[in-house]
Amino acid sequence: MIRLYVLPIAFLFLLSGCFFKSDKTGSADGIICEYLYTDSAGQVLITHEKVFHATSKSSGRGYTRISGFTNTRLSAYDVKDGHLLARTIFGGESEDACLLLALTGNQLWCVRKNENEQVTLQTYDPRTLKVKASADQLLLQASFLKEHLANPEWYQLPQFYGYDAGRGIILSDDQGFHYALNPATLKVEKITDVSYQLPPLNDPDITGSHTAYNDSVVLRLDGSPRNYLVIENGSRRLENDPGFLKGSFLVDKNLSRLQQMQSGQMQEVRSLISQQKSMVDSLQMLADSLRRNKTGVNIRSMEAAIHDMQNRIDNLVRRAASSNRLTGNNDRLLLAGSDNFFVLQASSTNKDAGLLLSSLQWTPGQPLRLHWQSKLTGLFFDASNAKETNAFKEVFSSGNPEFTFRWADVTRQQLLLTWMLHTTCIDIRTGKVVWQIKH
Repeated sequence: MIRLYVLPIAFLFLLSGCFFKSDKTGSADGIICEYLYTDSAGQVLITHEKVFHATSKSSGRGYTRISGFTNTRLSAYDVKDGHLLARTIFGGESEDACLLLALTGNQLWCVRKNENEQVTLQTYDPRTLKVKASADQLLLQASFLKEHLANPEWYQLPQFYGYDAGRGIILSDDQGFHYALNPATLKVEKITDVSYQLPPLNDPDITGSHTAYNDSVVLRLDGSPRNYLVIENGSRRLENDPGFLKGSFLVDKNLSRLQQMQSGQMQEVRSLISQQKSMVDSLQMLADSLRRNKTGVNIRSMEAAIHDMQNRIDNLVRRAASSNRLTGNNDRLLLAGSDNFFVLQASSTNKDAGLLLSSLQWTPGQPLRLHWQSKLTGLFFDASNAKETNAFKEVFSSGNPEFTFRWADVTRQQLLLTWMLHTTCIDIRTGKVVWQIKH
């Protein structure tokens, strides 16, 4: 697909090297999604990247018009040192569309739509990025789907295919019905819930001003432009809080981890409901017995207790029924351990403010502790305000970069942060940068 971009004439000189870029070795101009894979050999960062190719340019009235197209590729990086392990090249977004759905076990799930307008399901090896299983193998228990998968426009694929951490790989047929494919057993079940909605695949916003510390405590960053940590429904700063300039929490977007967390919460809710129902039944039986035997005992207080407990049960049932988001009403903090979380902030109020990352330790009732603070070299807090810097031009000179995608996750002892088309690996214990790569 040909796309047009209008740029200030000041950037014209940057385009001289843009008419040829290798999909295999050229720098990326955008990131669609990322996954962190772990096996016995270590950990791998898998990135679905965009590469923009400028084909022509024209200028007039102070602007330059650039025509071009975008190809995509898969890249696998060794988390140990950031070096490239493998790369698979796809074609143009419209001619060879690729939608990554999930990473489950040792399989990276993908829906492909080729230039012949055919849609198919595949999985890739997370280390080698070679095709591991075809639709024939993956849909063995639902062969009727193979020839009847929904075939929308390439940009509409996320409306028909996705991943539900509670159900599995979500597929759609050409009649608009949803199916859940269990990635472990490959069993396929039709989703009959009329209210079911496909969860969004990618959420590029890894920052938030309100996040849940645990099931009962929500933290909030208050103030402007300098923010301070307070507990939700309170206004008192946490003890020893240094404040953060335009601060925001790093939040957890790992669907599998959030699903485990939610499953644990729902088990607790179901256990509470069962306990409350058992107590209500026992009290009701006692009250009925006292009435039948006409003991003369005043059971009004017992009836009031039964009524209150039934209200609590109803509230718990509503809570369970309305829990259609993995994290409930609030995002969850990205935690390293039980009490270690992260805040991003600007290094100054200047347009070219750098990115600061703070590691904080806190447990309810205790003072806040700043574990370490690190300035991430070459990264700006707000890329749109830093366009005139040399570092920005260095990235921009190779194409037409998109900086909207941001991602973060924790490994065994490291934090991985993707920001401005760079991924930085930071030692959680010291805050030192282990490595940094430019995609």
